[in-house]
Amino acid sequence: MYLKREREFQYHPGIEKIIEDVIGGGTIARADLVTAIFSGRPLDELPPLVIVVRDETTGVYHVLKTASVQAVAAADAVAYQVKKNHLFAVGDAVTIGGDYTKAANVISAIDKTDNAFDTITLAGTIGAAAIGAVLVQAKEKAAAGAAVPLHGSTSSELPITMNKVNLTIANQSSGLLVRGTVNGSVMPFPIDTALKARLTAQGIRIV
Repeated sequence: MYLKREREFQYHPGIEKIIEDVIGGGTIARADLVTAIFSGRPLDELPPLVIVVRDETTGVYHVLKTASVQAVAAADAVAYQVKKNHLFAVGDAVTIGGDYTKAANVISAIDKTDNAFDTITLAGTIGAAAIGAVLVQAKEKAAAGAAVPLHGSTSSELPITMNKVNLTIANQSSGLLVRGTVNGSVMPFPIDTALKARLTAQGIRIV
């Protein structure tokens, strides 16, 4: 018998105060993430401090996918240049902003060949986007003002995962924060003012 030594990666701590969490945590849906490709292969671990939404039918929690725009897109654009830290895949629908007041359309291609950014191409435009705007996952193609979330509604509670999740094993759970304080600078995926306002309204303060 021998002991195997491994070097373990530690994420930066980001939860500064826990006021309330989901008792027993919740199961994180991994099927949504199998097509998210990083460095040429599927993601095998979801980091902590990720926003999720509960499916009221199954009780499973789904990651709310987002991406940060890093180059101006014109009103008629179908290609949006985004920072590389995102989980989007071809077939996902997106809108601009967590308030869901814009149009939505489906991703037809994602070009990951540039080391500095990804280019997300849609089947049709969702409107102009400024640098720093956030693409947010939507349910389906929709006209301006008609975009809706894929899971839940614009008033659904948005828990934040408290620990990493192994995506190579089915039915993995995570602790889920619903009220408390989170260091926004170490959250792995971007949020905009609308999503931040929703979190604040439910009792999660982003500092």
